[in-house]
Parts: sequence; structure tokens; C-alpha cells
Amino acid sequence: MVNVEICIGSACYVKGSSQIVNDLNELIKEKHWEDKIAVKGSFCMKACQNHLGLGIRINGNQLEQVTAQNAKEVLNRELSKILS
Repeated sequence: MVNVEICIGSACYVKGSSQIVNDLNELIKEKHWEDKIAVKGSFCMKACQNHLGLGIRINGNQLEQVTAQNAKEVLNRELSKILS
């Protein structure tokens, strides 16, 4: 099981993390990954404070430079690598 954590702390929420949750859920349905990915919310990962973009981790690894605009593309690319 691949674990995806998305920060739902106040700063990331304002920057669009709730939309990323929706986009990720759509992607999971499109790719039929329902039994392969667990989506979890997380409080502050300090990603935005460290200028890494929105807080998203895959299996504990922090993604960098993720925005609400590019998140679906980044998640598709990273998850496809793991699940292929």
C-alpha cells in the first residue's frame, strides 16, 4: 500500500490542499488505484515554511515544489513510478 499524506494545516489549506485531496481522489478513481493507495491528512509538515511548496509526502518522502495547479500532474507522475 502506498501512503500519501497531504497537509491540511491552515497555510496549506489556504494554498489549496483541499483541492489537491479532491484531485488525488479523482486520479485514484481514473487509474483504478483504490486498493493501492491510502490517502491521509496530516497537520503541519513545515513544507511551506521551508519553501518546499505544499505539504505532500508519499511513503514518508516529501515532494517539493508542488502547488495546487501542478499537484495532479506531479502526483500522477510520482505514483505511476511507484505503481508500475
